[in-house]
Amino acid sequence: MPQQIVIAEQLRIAAVLHDDRVDQLVVAQGRYQIGDVYLGTVENVLPGIDAAFVNIGESEKNGFIHVTDLGPLRLKKGTAGITELLEPRQKVLVQVMKEPTGTKGPRLTGNLTLPGRFLVLQPHGQGVNISRRINGENERNRLRALGVLIKPPGAGLLIRTEAEGVSEELLIDDLEAQLRQWEAIQAAAETASPPVLLNRDEDFVHRVLRDLYSPEVVRVVVDTAEAVARANAYLGTDHTNVAVESHDDPTEILEHYKVNAAIRDALRPRVDLPSGGYVIIEPTEALTVIDVNSGSFTRSANARETVLWTNCEAATEIARQLKLRNIGGVVIVDFIDMDSRRDQLQVLEHFTQALRDDSARPQIAQLTELGLVELTRKRQGQNIYELFGRACPSCGGLGHVAVLPGKDTLQPLAASAGLVR
Repeated sequence: MPQQIVIAEQLRIAAVLHDDRVDQLVVAQGRYQIGDVYLGTVENVLPGIDAAFVNIGESEKNGFIHVTDLGPLRLKKGTAGITELLEPRQKVLVQVMKEPTGTKGPRLTGNLTLPGRFLVLQPHGQGVNISRRINGENERNRLRALGVLIKPPGAGLLIRTEAEGVSEELLIDDLEAQLRQWEAIQAAAETASPPVLLNRDEDFVHRVLRDLYSPEVVRVVVDTAEAVARANAYLGTDHTNVAVESHDDPTEILEHYKVNAAIRDALRPRVDLPSGGYVIIEPTEALTVIDVNSGSFTRSANARETVLWTNCEAATEIARQLKLRNIGGVVIVDFIDMDSRRDQLQVLEHFTQALRDDSARPQIAQLTELGLVELTRKRQGQNIYELFGRACPSCGGLGHVAVLPGKDTLQPLAASAGLVR
């Protein structure tokens, strides 16, 4: 299915569109972003949970690192506990693996990864790994052999899907760029005083194309002529079938391509389905609950067909909404009750197929005895509520105001302790 990528570099927001409909957002606006490399200082060590808090900058929220994410420190000392690996005021080289959420600071790791267009360098990794999406046995063998030959000693290499069919020369050039980046990080870490940011993907156009470009992309729209040149240079001469252009008014690019409208709609709980049904999406601290309703569905006079059709439509839309809203963690879906096991299986197969292209790798866990579908989705950055939502000043985000006995006026709840974040 043809795709477009719209990049508002000045606002550091990008969107992937299918048939002029926004399906995915990329936002890089926070103080701490996934992939940032910091030289930090250990603030305190928590042996009870085998973790530590690390100061990586000017923020009240220190970063959190678990013993299993210590990387090279853990490799040197095997199964040693956190107190044997870290101590207060110790310098540590870390990378942001999860952005801050709510009251939590960023999640950190010592297992650094430096992504390129075709390869991902893992300075403290091991071996050569190839994307599962590369299916051809001959191509996998070619890439594995090349990876073994060019992999730096003591490092790991991940060969991305985009490397399929790419020449050895381009793959080597990509690796050399990552090695130069790693050398620069090491050199900066030797002389810098923590806490300090050592590396960040500052070129937003390159970052978006690296993470989102696929053979289905037929058009890339950016907000400046200079960004057009950088996008063309990144894509190279092998991608002449992709049109790269700039929008006439950079300040209105998100309105023109209805990205802002998609954000507004995604902040609402209700999503209407084409045949009259709808889903309600309710995020909570612990999990996200999704309810499916038939609504005004009139396409079929048969109740069983109505339920099956609505559930399949809902499965497709839920897969899209999980990606668009970037919902991570545990998700519970309450489809309309189905008596037939055959219908249940058909909906689950349809749902699995709809989730297949999601890079966050959603996994359906089970269909419970109550007919609820449980799944998990990997957390990747902040969700749409954290990025663009703010708690209501009247209700504190509850969606209700109090009407107390004997009172003529509404009583705001936001002033209650703990309701406004």
